Amino acid sequence: MNLTPETILALAPDSASASNGKKLATPAKWQNLNAPAGMLWGQAQGSGKDPYLTGVDLNGLVSKCSCPSRKFPCKHALALLLLHITHAGDFGQADAPESLQTWVKGREQRAESKEQKTEEAARKEVDPAAQARRRAAREKKVTDGLAALDLFLKDLVRDGLAQARGRPYSDWDTQAARLVDAQAGGAARQVRKIPELLGEPAALLTHLAKLHLLCEAWTRRDTLTDDEQADLRTALGFPLSQAEVLARPGLRGKWLVAAQFTEEEDTFTTRRTWLQQGRHHALLLDFAPSGRPLPPGSPLGATLDAEVCFVPSATPQRALLRGEASMSPRSEQSPEAFTLDELLERHAQLLARNPWLERSGIYRLQNVKIMNDGTNWHLLDATDRTLPLRLIDSRQPYLLLAQSGGQPMQVFGEWDGQHLLISGTVGTGEKE
Repeated sequence: MNLTPETILALAPDSASASNGKKLATPAKWQNLNAPAGMLWGQAQGSGKDPYLTGVDLNGLVSKCSCPSRKFPCKHALALLLLHITHAGDFGQADAPESLQTWVKGREQRAESKEQKTEEAARKEVDPAAQARRRAAREKKVTDGLAALDLFLKDLVRDGLAQARGRPYSDWDTQAARLVDAQAGGAARQVRKIPELLGEPAALLTHLAKLHLLCEAWTRRDTLTDDEQADLRTALGFPLSQAEVLARPGLRGKWLVAAQFTEEEDTFTTRRTWLQQGRHHALLLDFAPSGRPLPPGSPLGATLDAEVCFVPSATPQRALLRGEASMSPRSEQSPEAFTLDELLERHAQLLARNPWLERSGIYRLQNVKIMNDGTNWHLLDATDRTLPLRLIDSRQPYLLLAQSGGQPMQVFGEWDGQHLLISGTVGTGEKE
């Protein structure tokens, strides 16, 4: 695995962990540095009497440390990885203590168990009669739930959108709960977004129209193509069969980890990782209950040698990786760049094929600046075209200005039809 300081520090959960990890990346602060096959381990002297025992499983870059930190990876794990790059000669080959070996074996057993469960699930799906019965039962529930939702939407519009602001929150929550009971969780999530749009009539009407389109499309689903039906089911929240996705032909190549976004939504933390290869965009999703760590992700800016299998869709985007992805040296060929006009045109084309698409992809944009119109932040190109920005936090625009020095730069951004969410800069100027 070809790790660099940049890719290691990209794993840090925050800037403080990255900074502290660099400070600890000196042999004088460590005892018993070792790199047996597949892992690293060492002991770092902390504030306590006993040193902290730190291990990193290189198969997935997962770490375990006896320090009290609840961050993953902690500063000690980051330092251990950095040390292995800068002071590889200081590492021995001694086996890890029993506690770390037990941890690694447990990970291997859980991986095997997960693989067995996936195979068992695939075998169950082979029974076409049982599959048809389950599908028919669910579709009846969804049909009833969407019929009730459509009636609710018509009543809402008939009363006038201005009256909607006076409705209690329980109205929306009750309707969403009914859709959850009808196994249409995707529609329920969209209903729960209505209250935040009540002050924006145009956005509210657009949102309600998309919900109505969802109801109408379900009644006419037999007239849709297989890929269009797949998009409809995804929008409604039908579960994804990983076995079916991984059985599809994959696209192997060197994929740039172009962007990552981690957001809290309801009771879950969601991480979106965008891979890019030429004009191909692939979206990897990871989920964890709020307060629990996400599974290890790929470092931002790394290049993965991986086979990507796309979820069926008229606009293939969400994907799964078949097998383990390996790190490879960064490709000299940069992903295709877009102008702001090309971004909007591509978004419109994709939206025409999948009207429930929430994000049309990740875009590399060159020769752009950050500007503020006195109220909001925008991305400005050389032709004075602008796109509104959605900020990760209040510091982001100032960090971007500091990185670019106010000069044109290039960024990777995720476009949702309303705002651009910037993941990070990849340099300044036109050529990288």
